[in-house]
Amino acid sequence: MVNQVTVKLKTTKGDWETTFQKSTRVKDVILALKVHFRLPKDSKFTLSKQTSPEIGFEADRALINYNVKDGDVLVLKEE
Repeated sequence: MVNQVTVKLKTTKGDWETTFQKSTRVKDVILALKVHFRLPKDSKFTLSKQTSPEIGFEADRALINYNVKDGDVLVLKEE
């Protein structure tokens, strides 16, 4: 779909390929990962593209703000 993006998410608990709306906020993607992998709710995480892990996504911005495309690999790191 035009307004959706399928990404592969990498965590220390494993990988997950799923689809989000392009307008999904980064903090909602992180929340989905916490639920899916049963990660600690009180831990803080950042999300970034695997190709540029030094650039962490801001929690209140949407995936579309980071030009996330189908097939991109996003990495979840604990702060």
